[in-house]
Amino acid sequence: MDKFLDTYTLPRLNQEEVESLNKPKTGSEIEAIINSVRIKKSPGTDGFIAKFYQRYKEEMVPFFLKLFQSTEKEGILPNSFLEASIILTPKPGRDTTKKENFRPIPLMNINVKILNKILANQIQQHIKNLIHHDQVGFIPGLQGWFNIRK
Repeated sequence: MDKFLDTYTLPRLNQEEVESLNKPKTGSEIEAIINSVRIKKSPGTDGFIAKFYQRYKEEMVPFFLKLFQSTEKEGILPNSFLEASIILTPKPGRDTTKKENFRPIPLMNINVKILNKILANQIQQHIKNLIHHDQVGFIPGLQGWFNIRK
């Protein structure tokens, strides 16, 4: 794989961009994400709902700061970050007696969603410099029809 990848000149982040991705998480950053978590999201395996995190955010932000710092330092995520409950939901208007008409939905803990959102926000600042301009899927502000007339 390395040989194959070495044949291409892939875009890279400069040192300043790398440092911005590696900067420590801040309390205000965590609090903003907690405030933005949709209240109607289902809880994960720990049973804590988004409203709990929003109600007790003053106590939760320092906890998350310490958790995220230790995770970065040790390079290991807590086991609870690797767990999800998987539920099956029927596809609308389909025959529920057939297994292929169900969609698996993983229910992750809200704390995982908070870290995911922080990381996604950091990556989002640099994504357009790394991804080819023809790649438009899953990049905010870009749509598939942008490539129709190229």
